[in-house]
Order: sequence, then C-alpha cells, then structure tokens
Amino acid sequence: MQLGNGWKPAVAPAARLDVLRVGLGAGLGLAMAAVLVQLVQWSGGQGGWALFAPLGATAVLVFAVHTGPLSQPWSCVVGNTVSALWALLVLACWPAQGAGWLMPAVAVGGAIACMQLTRSLHPPGGAVALLLVLEAQHGVLHSWSYALVPIGLLTLVLVLLGVAYHRLWGKNYPLQVTVPAPAAKKTLHLPSDELSDADLQALLARFDQDYNLTPQELGQLVRAAEEQAIARRFGSVTCGQVMTAALWTCRPTDDLDTLVAQFRQHPIKSLPVTDAQGHLLGVVARSALFDWLWLQQPHAREKKPRSIWPLWGRKPVATTAVHAAALMEDAPLSVEDHTPVLHLLETLATHTVPFVAVLRQGKLVGIMTRTDVMRILMELAL
Repeated sequence: MQLGNGWKPAVAPAARLDVLRVGLGAGLGLAMAAVLVQLVQWSGGQGGWALFAPLGATAVLVFAVHTGPLSQPWSCVVGNTVSALWALLVLACWPAQGAGWLMPAVAVGGAIACMQLTRSLHPPGGAVALLLVLEAQHGVLHSWSYALVPIGLLTLVLVLLGVAYHRLWGKNYPLQVTVPAPAAKKTLHLPSDELSDADLQALLARFDQDYNLTPQELGQLVRAAEEQAIARRFGSVTCGQVMTAALWTCRPTDDLDTLVAQFRQHPIKSLPVTDAQGHLLGVVARSALFDWLWLQQPHAREKKPRSIWPLWGRKPVATTAVHAAALMEDAPLSVEDHTPVLHLLETLATHTVPFVAVLRQGKLVGIMTRTDVMRILMELAL
C-alpha cells in the first residue's frame, strides 16, 4: 500500500537553534520541578510528592508549541487539574463490583469533556486521568488534594519557568490579545480588516482548526499574507516605470501670460516650477492663479462671490508684473525614480496631494498621480 500525504511528516523541519532552545527549556523545566519534589521529600513532606509522567507532555507543549491555544497557562494548569479531579471522582463513585476495565475509558472521556467545558483543553490532561486510574487499579491511591498538589502546582511551576525562559529568548508566552496602539503613520487598509472575530472563528471551524489557532492569530496571519502579496506584486514596480513622463513645467521668471497659456492649453491642476538645470523648485497651483486674478479685480472684496471662470484669460486691471516665483508653493511630495510604488500607495490614499514629483539625481523626470497608480492596479489585476 502506497502511503499518502496524510502519513508523511506534517511538522516543518526545525532550525538547529530551535532544537537547542526547545530541548534545553524542557530539560530545565522538568529539572526545576524535580528539585522542588526533592526538597519537599527531604523536608518530610506528605501527600505523595513525585513527578508524574504527563508533565513531560506538558513540557513539550509549553516549550515547543508555545504559540498554540492548548499550550497556554490556563489550558496547562486548569486542564491537568480538572482532569485529575475528574479521575478521582470516577474512582470514588465507581461501583466495587463494576467493570473495572471500563474505568480508564470513562476517566479519559470525561476528562476531555471537563476540559472543554472549562475551556482548558490540554492533551496531557487525558494522560493525567488515565494515569490516576491505572495507578489505583495497581493499588496506588491518592487523596483529593493530589489534584492540586503536586499535579496543579508542578504544572504551574513548569509554566512559570516557561514564561521566563521564552522571554529570555525574545518569545511571547503566554500569548496576549493586544490592541495595537495608534501609529504615527497609518498602515494600509486591507480587505482582511473587515473580518470580525466571529468571521475568523467561523473560518477556523470550517477547516477544523479551532484548537490550533485563535481568531486573533488567524487574523494576523491573513493580514500578513495580504501584505506579503502586495509587497511581492508591487515590490518590483518602481515609480520610474509608471510615472507620467510627459511634463509641462514653467520657470520662476515666467510671467502671468505664460502661466495662463499653460493652464488653458493643458488639462492640469498644478504646474511644476523648475530651474534651468531641471531641479524642482516648487509648484504653481491653478487655484492660486485663480485667487490672484480675482483679487486684482476692482472692489473684489466688496462684491458677492461669483464664478471666476469669466476672468479666465482676461487681463488683470493692475499693471503690477507677477511671475511664477510669486505664486509658487513648495512641492507637496517627491520621490526618487527607483522608489517602489508600494511606498506611495498609502501616501496617495491618505494625503490630498495633486501629484508626487519623481526625481532622478535631484532633477524632475516625471510625476505620479492617483491615475497612474490606478492604471498599474488594473494591469496587475488582469
């Protein structure tokens, strides 16, 4: 019979450093638990203090799979303790003449149900229940306090050591759902941002991943995947490739007639101002030119606001010469031609700038507008 993919290793190969980190952490955790047991025994403590086999399985989860829901402190401590309590209850209530061979099954099945009810599902908890029943069948009986000490306490010690150990390695344990602080620069708004916790939980249930990921972890993975896809798609596209290279510019010394002619001839809202070498100095906005023309009309401030389009092309009454330098404003934004388009997506989405100047060695070679970005988006979507 040929083995299918389901029988092949499902765990990704571990990095050598991770092998060392996990093995060392689990060893230290169990060593600390063993030291505590030894100290209690030396001091004459009662209550059957000893390591229990399922604690080794808990160590695997805490140190090797610390990001999983089944490895979190609540699941570890409560899961092992609740399972022990259920197993002790089964032993106390089982009829003397009952079928003893069914007791392990009832103990493990009930322990799983108890862990699910307390939201503390922890695989070693099933082993705890099985261990207590098997020990009882071989004459080793435990009191009710055994569920708390040593099972609950030693599990807590292992978890606390795991918290400290993971922090030393720069890992996050236990996982905490944190609300991201508002950043100075807004991040991209992605489709996954519209998914609610209920949507994410439904996806987990759909693919039988309820106990492997939390909704928050799934949301982070989906968003990271979208960001990676955007980076891959736009990472190789530069502003120089999609910019508008056909430029209409003016010089600082251009007079009013030249500026008006430029705006009347071309459907543009802003006119870049460059020097003789092509360096960007600023920009003349069509609205600024409109405002200047309006203010030059007699009694403009006393008149009611009216359309300024009739003034377009009309000579101003004032004879004072005006040049582009007098109407010029600072250029809103500029980038080098090798800048990836991805870096401009959020800027153009959140800032009301007429265009982004594209420079090459300080000289203006083109401009980027929202139309240019929309064009590249459409091309990549097809």
